Amino acid sequence: MTASPPVEGSSATPAEPTSTESSGEVPLPGRWIALAVLALAQFVLVLDSTVVNVALPSIQRQFDLPEARLAWIVNGYGLAFGGLLLLGGSLGDLYGRRKLFMLGIGVFSGASLIAGLAWNADIIIAMRFLQGAGAAMAAPAALSSITRIFTIPKERTKALGTWGGISALGGTIGAVLSGFITEYQSWRWVFFVTVPVTLIALALAPKFVPESRAPSRPKLDVLGAILITSAIGTAVFALLDKGAKAWTDPLLLAQLAGAAVLVVIFIAWEKRQTMPMVPLDIFKNRNRVVGVTASVLFGSVLSTYFFTTTLYMQTVLGFKPLKTGAAYLPLGLIILVAFPIISAVVGRIGVRVVMTTGLLSGMSGLLVLATLQVDGTYRGDVLPGMILVAIAAACGFVTFTIAGVDGTTEENAGIASGILSAGGQIGSALGLATLVSIAVSVQVSEAASQIPRSQALVDGFAAAYQVGAGILFVGAVIAAVFLRSTASNTAATAAKMSASN
Repeated sequence: MTASPPVEGSSATPAEPTSTESSGEVPLPGRWIALAVLALAQFVLVLDSTVVNVALPSIQRQFDLPEARLAWIVNGYGLAFGGLLLLGGSLGDLYGRRKLFMLGIGVFSGASLIAGLAWNADIIIAMRFLQGAGAAMAAPAALSSITRIFTIPKERTKALGTWGGISALGGTIGAVLSGFITEYQSWRWVFFVTVPVTLIALALAPKFVPESRAPSRPKLDVLGAILITSAIGTAVFALLDKGAKAWTDPLLLAQLAGAAVLVVIFIAWEKRQTMPMVPLDIFKNRNRVVGVTASVLFGSVLSTYFFTTTLYMQTVLGFKPLKTGAAYLPLGLIILVAFPIISAVVGRIGVRVVMTTGLLSGMSGLLVLATLQVDGTYRGDVLPGMILVAIAAACGFVTFTIAGVDGTTEENAGIASGILSAGGQIGSALGLATLVSIAVSVQVSEAASQIPRSQALVDGFAAAYQVGAGILFVGAVIAAVFLRSTASNTAATAAKMSASN
C-alpha cells in the first residue's frame, strides 16, 4: 500500500473522445469481463506492494540480511515502478495499451516466479526491480484501457469505483495473505501465489480487452526516464549503504552529490524536449505542487511504517507471520470505510483542512509508535498509532489526488495523475532508504555500547518514527500555508474520488 492513488493515463498526449453522447459509440460487448481482467491484474500489482512486508523477517533469517539490505527487497519494486511509470504510459500510447498491459504482466509474472525460486538475496532484489518495471508497463495501460472501454459516463464511474475499491482491497489483503502463506507454507509462496492469477489475466486479455493507442504518435523520453530513475537509485543506494558511517563521510556525500547532479541534468533535459516525460509547466499550479509534495512525503513515511512495524511485531514481540498479517486488518478496514466519508467531508470543508488534519494525524500516530517498548503489547503500543496512520492514509489518498490534478484539462489530467503516482512510489523508495539508514545508525551505535539487541532495535525504530513524524509535520505546514482553496471544483472532484475509491 502506497501513498499514491491508482495511476491514470500517463502520457502527455490528448485523450481520445470516449463519451457515447459525443461519439455515438455503442457500448463494447464483454466490457465488464474486460474490467474483471484488468482489475484482477491491478489487484495483484497492489497486493505485491504489501505482500512482501510480512515475509521480510523470514527472508532476513534465511539469508542473514542486515536491515539496510533487507530494505532493497521493498525498495526495488517501488523504485522501478515509480521511475518507469510515466515512460510505461507513453509506451502504451505509442505501441498499444493491451500490448503493453500483456507485456508488463508477463514480465511481472516471470519475475515473481524467479523470485520465488531465488537461491540468494541478490536474485530476489533483482526480480523486485523487474516486477516494478512490469508494473510500470501494466498499470497505466490497464487504467487507460478502462477509460476507453467504458464510453457511458455512468458506467465509467462505476468501473473506476470498482477499480479503486479493488486497489484498496489488494493492499489490505496483501498483509494478511502474506502472513498466512509465510506461516503455513514458505516465504517463497508470497511470490508464487501471484503467478497463476497473472496467467489467467494474460489468457483472457486478448479475447476481452480491445487494443487502443493514442491518436497522435507520442515521442518517447527514454533518456528522461533513465536519468530520473538513476538519480533516485543513486540516492537510495547511498542512504542504504551508509550503515554506521557519519553523514559527513566523503563517499556518502559524493554519492548524494552525484544523485543531485543527475536531477539537475534531468530538469535541463526536460526543458529542451518538445514532448517531455514530465512537462515542467504542470507545476505552475500551486495546488498540484502541494499535492505531489505531500504524496512524496507521506509515501516516504508510510513505506517505513510498514517496514519497521512488521519487524517490531515479529522480531521484538515474537509474533508469528499470520498474527502479524492479521494485525494490519484494522488499518485496511479503516481506510476502506473512511474513503467515502472523507470524500464527502472534503466537499463540505475543503481539501486544505482535510489534508492538513490527515498529515497531523499521521504525525501523531508515529509519535505514539516512537514510544514502543521491548515489552510492549499490540493493543497498548501498536494499535493506537496504527489507527492514526490509517486515518492519515484515508485523508491523504483522497486529498493528494484532488490537489494533484487541480485545474487540469483533458489534455494534461493524465500526466498530472501519473506524476502524482510516480511521486508516491519514488517518495516511498527515498523515505525507506533514509529512515532505515537512521534506524541502523542508532542500532549499530547502541550495539557497540553493549545495549541488548532487542532494545537497540526498538530505539532504532523509535528514531525512524520520530524523523518520520517530523516529515509529516513539514507536509502539514506546507498544506496549511500553500494550498489554495478549490471551492469551485472541490465538491465535484470529491464526488468523483468517492466513486473511484
